[in-house]
Amino acid sequence: MIFMKIKTDKLQGKVDAISSKSFAHRFLILASVADTDTTIIINEFSNDIMTTIDCLRNLGVEIEINENEVTVHPSFFQKDVSDINVNDSGSTFRFLLPLVSFLSQKTNIQCSGRLQDRPIKELVDQLKLSGLTFSEEKLPFTVDGTFHKIDFEFPGDVSSQYISAIMMIAPLIGGCEIKLSSKLESTGYIKITQECLKLFGVDSEILIDKVIVKPGALKSPGKIIVEGDWSNAAFFWCANALGADIKVENLKKDSVQADRKIVEFLEKIENNEVYCEIDISQTPDLFVILAVVLSQKCDKSVLKNAKRLRLKESDRIKSTYDMLKSFGVNCEIEGDNLVIYKSEMKPAVVNSCDDHRIVMAATIASIITKEVEIKDWQAVKKSYPSFFDEIERLGSDVIDR
Repeated sequence: MIFMKIKTDKLQGKVDAISSKSFAHRFLILASVADTDTTIIINEFSNDIMTTIDCLRNLGVEIEINENEVTVHPSFFQKDVSDINVNDSGSTFRFLLPLVSFLSQKTNIQCSGRLQDRPIKELVDQLKLSGLTFSEEKLPFTVDGTFHKIDFEFPGDVSSQYISAIMMIAPLIGGCEIKLSSKLESTGYIKITQECLKLFGVDSEILIDKVIVKPGALKSPGKIIVEGDWSNAAFFWCANALGADIKVENLKKDSVQADRKIVEFLEKIENNEVYCEIDISQTPDLFVILAVVLSQKCDKSVLKNAKRLRLKESDRIKSTYDMLKSFGVNCEIEGDNLVIYKSEMKPAVVNSCDDHRIVMAATIASIITKEVEIKDWQAVKKSYPSFFDEIERLGSDVIDR
């Protein structure tokens, strides 16, 4: 079935936040080139995480999965040729792109979904300067060449994943500096990379105009428990703002994850019922679900500085606008901002545009509408495969799964 119907009267109960996808990607990659084996505890294997595992395996890294335990045996040898499919995981693709030349002399990379059209130019240009060659300008392509150290430079307002990708291979080239030609956005994701490197024994600094990764070998910490994911937990926090009664556990209150700001944003919304403005540039993954909450809580609100959301699994400004319109919400797109007016929401059929965050936000909206039907609901497996199991356990009727 491509459609799923959700009927909700009341959501209540307890939820354990799933493992952070952002941390899991980075731990898996660092463990693959560390000095010895690493065991990583992951309580939910999303499609994106499994894509990273499959790609690393195809690059010659031995990875064993035993229930929630993932044991990574690092690779110390280069394969001649590797074939990997990054599917529609932008994190997998960007994080692995600088790494593949250390694990394989030649790597053929395939993809699916919108990933072929998502931006990569700035990272590819830097990798070309570092000695890598690309058969095409965009996916699918073949990467070969020998990586050498250069003076890296990126605009700070493009994907933070470019910077994280270089940070993670920096220990393999004796450390590096990454210059920033403009203000850094999504700083929280760079801090996640910094924390992961630190756990593997490598220090780094995040400054206004550059990121420095200091020389040092990657030393396995032995065993890692991946902390809970604030991005996905935010949907349950927002559900509470709409009338649910859900206790969310397994979250680190002092996490470097930027999306823990959901608590602060919800307090701001409660205190600004007439007009509320939220800058989403540092927390883009909160955009869709905050749009739902704002439509019920504030007479007028603005989610601003959302430019990079146009390049996600969907054009997330447009797909969020369309979702709200489906529910009968009065809203407008003004440049890179979404303006929302408090509106009565009605039951609707929502096109998810194959975007996992649209699926989850539309589901949470059923607290207000009591019923929603979602097209292409399977997109949720990208980040949260058990999401509908949780929703059902919390009290919704999930039909036609």
